[in-house]
Amino acid sequence: MSHDNDFPENHDAPRTRTHARPRPAKKPLAAQEGQRIPTRRADEHAYPVETPGRSSEPRAPRAQVPTDSRAPHNHAPGKPHSSRNQIPVAQTSTSRPSKTVFAIAGACVALALVLFGVVHWQSTRPIDIMVNGQELQLPRAATVNDAFEAAGSPATAGNMLDIDGELLQEGSGTAYTATLDGQELDPTTAAGTPLDGHTSIDFANGVDVEEPSNTAENQPIAHGVQDVGHGPLHIVTQKGQDGSGTIKTGQVSGKQQVIEVMNDPVDTVMKRCYPDTQGEKVVALTFDDGPWDDTNELLDVLRDNGAKATFFTVGNRISGNGVDTVKREVAEGHQVATHTWDHAAGDGQSVNLSYMSAEQQREEITKGFQAIEDATGQKPSFVMRAPGGNFPTEVWSNVEDLVVADIGWDVDTTDWKRPEASRIAAELMRITPGDIVLMHDGGGNRENTIEGLRIALPKLVQDGWRFVTIDELMKYPTKDN
Repeated sequence: MSHDNDFPENHDAPRTRTHARPRPAKKPLAAQEGQRIPTRRADEHAYPVETPGRSSEPRAPRAQVPTDSRAPHNHAPGKPHSSRNQIPVAQTSTSRPSKTVFAIAGACVALALVLFGVVHWQSTRPIDIMVNGQELQLPRAATVNDAFEAAGSPATAGNMLDIDGELLQEGSGTAYTATLDGQELDPTTAAGTPLDGHTSIDFANGVDVEEPSNTAENQPIAHGVQDVGHGPLHIVTQKGQDGSGTIKTGQVSGKQQVIEVMNDPVDTVMKRCYPDTQGEKVVALTFDDGPWDDTNELLDVLRDNGAKATFFTVGNRISGNGVDTVKREVAEGHQVATHTWDHAAGDGQSVNLSYMSAEQQREEITKGFQAIEDATGQKPSFVMRAPGGNFPTEVWSNVEDLVVADIGWDVDTTDWKRPEASRIAAELMRITPGDIVLMHDGGGNRENTIEGLRIALPKLVQDGWRFVTIDELMKYPTKDN
């Protein structure tokens, strides 16, 4: 049978159906011919298979397979003959996961949950540990410090000491000493040590620590002062000199400690001694606290008896008429030295330079010297008398470059108490060779002092005594007693 009338002349032209006509379902050509159905590529179109009863629905154009109408048609006997070549339609289906896959996945999830639970339990369950003989239960992540707090802080902290080993701050040492399973921990790092895996810990009191410090090389090493001997002349017999070396300085206390000495320091030696006049009747009269209103009258008495004296002046008194008085003292051969600027007023309480700061001490002396130089136009004698006679070694070490000697006394007439003139005269009459006599020309009314001099001086001069200045007395050799 020929089906040529079913195709238009132009096989490539689109076919338009005006009405549908039921057709029997056909098997794919390959199936008709007993051949394997080729697999359709992913980029080929799949067309639905015609089924009876649905021919009224529009159909998509079918792909045309060019054929040679002259070629013979081969088909199996007994099979319906088809005059058209049809493209086989590949049928697809969506596969569903098997029950085995779901079972395996569920088992994995369950196992993961069990493992997580075990790990979590292991990491969070508490630990039992003996703390100073007491059984405590602590979190697994607990540290030594947690155990210390849980046990009620059963130890006392150590202290901080300065670099000389003296107490500086209580409770500033290590908090405690800890022994973990018989092994003592470093007190400075023990706090954060974990307790997991240990069975016991014991706490004891903390240890003392030294304050933090700095160490520097080639630093000056301060020299000291040696105060030796006894006597009214306090003379520096050896000038001090700083050494050098490695110094440790406490950051809290500020103390310094010599670690290594490169050059030894040389101490200042302040010698207390007596002038050795070899029995010569030589005496030094000294007057403190002037110039004053009575000073000129006192100068008249000295002049009349040919006696020289040393005046330890208060610097702030050298003004006005005081300037002229000081000039007269120098002109008549007396020595003018300093008794400080204002007798250590203020912090010195008018009696002691050691109560003052180092800067104040130096200012008291330098201003006292300057007042004398301003009044006389001459450099003063660099000896002095400290207020109250208080001149300890710490003051010496601070001002040793300013003075050559501090002058004390052997005989105190106690005229500062204003006794009767006869008593002052009696004190003057008991002098011995080389003595230094303490009197006052300032600080108040000194008429009894002047009268006592009028009584005693003529007798002493007649007895062969000679009255010299401190500078003159210091030219004599010295002795220790």
